[in-house]
Amino acid sequence: MKHQISLLGTIVFMMGVATGCGANDAAFEDEEVREAELAQVDLGLDWRSYTVTYENSLPFGTILVTGSNVSGNFRPNREYWYVNASNLQYLGTEDLNFSYTDGTGTPPSYSGTQEFNLPALATWTAISSDTTSGYRYTSGNLNLRLFTNSSGISQVVWYQTIWPTSTPANVTPSGTFTTNTGAVGTSFSTGITTYKVDQTL
Repeated sequence: MKHQISLLGTIVFMMGVATGCGANDAAFEDEEVREAELAQVDLGLDWRSYTVTYENSLPFGTILVTGSNVSGNFRPNREYWYVNASNLQYLGTEDLNFSYTDGTGTPPSYSGTQEFNLPALATWTAISSDTTSGYRYTSGNLNLRLFTNSSGISQVVWYQTIWPTSTPANVTPSGTFTTNTGAVGTSFSTGITTYKVDQTL
């Protein structure tokens, strides 16, 4: 079963108000995780634009996520990344701040010194181990791990840790993701499970 992996969210009207449910237990209840009901994505949402900055206020870049109704020269259900590659030196030392805007019709034009696009629909996979490589960022029960090479970003991995009664869901990153190190936790006595979507350019 496929779920919206990361950046579009389950929304029926603007600014991220969702009708789905996230993890129900208070210890892991997080508004950044939404229940994945793909039919709701079609109800008026054309695109979402994320602005991502480092804690030092320098730009990481912009991520444009398109829904099925997007217009213009954009493919539906894609993540378009516009990265300021000259600032990737701050990965792992500066927190990342996410904010977003929803829109209809044709999205604005963006540019970056590194540009690529990824599928916005993919399958979340439960994991039993994790790497310690790359640049890890954490916000609540969400984690993001970025890998780089000489060309810029080379791999994007999203994680969510949820209770066994919940299913992997859309995530809507907002606010601050703090720098972190080591593997994302995968073994919990309570049965909590970590899922990931791993996409290599």
